Amino acid sequence: MNLRADLILLSCLLVACASPDGVRPVAQYATSAERQAVIAAVTRQAERQEAAGDHGAAMKTLDLMIAGEAGTEAEARALLTKARLLTDRQQYDPAVDILDDLYLRHSAFGDFQEVVALQFRIAEELAAGKRRLLGGWFPWFRDRAHAIGLFEKALTLAPNGPLADESLIRASRIALAMDMEARAAEVLERLLSDYPASKHLPEALETLARLRTKESLGADWDQASALEAADHWRTLADQFPRDPRAAKAAAEIALLRDRAARARLNLATFYWTKRNNPEAAKLMANAARTIAPESAAAKEAEALLALIQKDPNPPTTLADRLLGRYPRPRIDAGAKPAAVGEDLDALGFRREPPKAATEGERR
Repeated sequence: MNLRADLILLSCLLVACASPDGVRPVAQYATSAERQAVIAAVTRQAERQEAAGDHGAAMKTLDLMIAGEAGTEAEARALLTKARLLTDRQQYDPAVDILDDLYLRHSAFGDFQEVVALQFRIAEELAAGKRRLLGGWFPWFRDRAHAIGLFEKALTLAPNGPLADESLIRASRIALAMDMEARAAEVLERLLSDYPASKHLPEALETLARLRTKESLGADWDQASALEAADHWRTLADQFPRDPRAAKAAAEIALLRDRAARARLNLATFYWTKRNNPEAAKLMANAARTIAPESAAAKEAEALLALIQKDPNPPTTLADRLLGRYPRPRIDAGAKPAAVGEDLDALGFRREPPKAATEGERR
């Protein structure tokens, strides 16, 4: 029997098994036992047509089942089969549109994990460098960046599914490969916060620590990322001591804490020598000692504190001789605010004499 005859026969079977009044009850979502055989036959027929190279006939067969089974599990199965056939032909965009439709209208689909798996597969193929084939034959540009969004969409489809954390780590790897470090850090932060039991946690901690370490190579007054990177290394060493990545954690923590302490020491020196502010200098020097007590920067901070304690006046520079010393900030001795005048109340508002009630208010 040729394909066209098979299609006509299956169409008749679908019509014969349809509801007598053409209207399906809303509650009847699952495919009834008497229709399961017909639905399976139509699905197999579409797959045979696709294997035979007749893509148009396969799509028509599935569209027939989609129209005849609207709002039911059979429609969801047909849509999923159609999306899978389109993915096999690298027609990713229409396949993703079908998956979005499944997500919106068929949340009760029993095999919804297959929808997530197909979304994940499309993202994997784009990440591997496969091209879209427009119309199933015309190659389009590679778009690995689009795979990041598709991995995140797979996470949206099933945030508690088995592919959730896998989607995030794959997205972060692609973002790093494309030098999208901010995007990679955002994805990794989400992995750490939402999936603390993930098997990819050591990789996420190490990668995020290295990203934050790069950010710490900035101004002395902005070293929060250095301490954050050190915290990630410490978490890696504490929670995964047997992981090979944890072996280098101690050295990285010491380096980062010394860098942060050195930044505080530089600020202390700046406040004392450039701004004539010994109090701020002592505050920064003490912070350097607290961050990394055993570092060389902490020892230098102690020497600076001793020098300021001995003489709070910084060494006089040539600029001081020519322009005068930078004015020292006045220290607030905790003076209480002056009392308000008699014409002001306790909140500082002007006292207003009570107004006489008007004739309208008396009424």
